[in-house]
Amino acid sequence: MEDIEDKILEALKELERWQNRKIKVKERLEKDDADISELDRINEQIKHYEGLLQDMKKKMSSTDVSRTIFRSSNQ
Repeated sequence: MEDIEDKILEALKELERWQNRKIKVKERLEKDDADISELDRINEQIKHYEGLLQDMKKKMSSTDVSRTIFRSSNQ
């Protein structure tokens, strides 16, 4: 189960990275310093990682999910 936990933690990091990038691009859009298509691409990536995490979560028991969440909050 450790392997799936590592993959979930990696996907969570990627999701967080894309969410942070979305914030930065929105700030740049307010200054007319970005293209809206960049935000569209970021939203696609966020949806991808959210879906990936949902699929992974379905493969785990509730105990495993709780343990993984605990691990991610302690890193």
